[in-house]
Amino acid sequence: MKKILLTLITVLLLVGCGSPAATQTQGEKPTEEVVSESVEEVATLSELPDPIDTTKTYKPDKDSDPVACEAGVYSADCSSINASNLYEYLGREDVVYIDLRDYADYGQKHLKNFEVIPFFAYIYNPEVGTNPDMIQLYGGDLSDPVSNYEESDMLLEAIFPKDKPLFIMCQVGGRVTMLLKILEAKGYDMSKIYNIGGMGQLTDGVYKEYTTDTLEFKVDAVYSIEGLSKN
Repeated sequence: MKKILLTLITVLLLVGCGSPAATQTQGEKPTEEVVSESVEEVATLSELPDPIDTTKTYKPDKDSDPVACEAGVYSADCSSINASNLYEYLGREDVVYIDLRDYADYGQKHLKNFEVIPFFAYIYNPEVGTNPDMIQLYGGDLSDPVSNYEESDMLLEAIFPKDKPLFIMCQVGGRVTMLLKILEAKGYDMSKIYNIGGMGQLTDGVYKEYTTDTLEFKVDAVYSIEGLSKN
């Protein structure tokens, strides 16, 4: 089995560039009409609901009775977008789609157009700060994360941009809940961030056309981060 060395050196930020205005020729629509049509196309996108559905309930732990969902509860059980309606919100240019599973699981089965950012490999390990061999960006308590590098916050914002809605998934939603606590601690606008659950919940046939299924693929990944300065 060949090992795939996955080295995170830097993150490329895509910056949209405007095209220079073209001179109108005979038969072309006036600029005002083109702009109007573009605005109308944007307006046809479904309005995103609030991330947390307060009409739902969840269990804080397996032994607890269900309680009402409320602001600050990032469980997938409280999400307004999940396996029941996620297909209505896929393929949008105004949303960043991220999968927190590792490369082995992602390589076998994932939703198209979701970027893989392995949470436990790259983002968080509670031993960061106590073990010099840990490579993750953060350790410590999720609500008060300890930065492993001087550039940890900068890299976090490059991976999870603050200016767009984020649809984040894993296998069942647990890793997303952990990440959202970190993002909240780092000052993110949580009204834009959705825990959409996990791949294990997308069993409805409607998701077949959105899924890349390559169960034969096996990945043996070695994770590393280079070019950053340890705190």
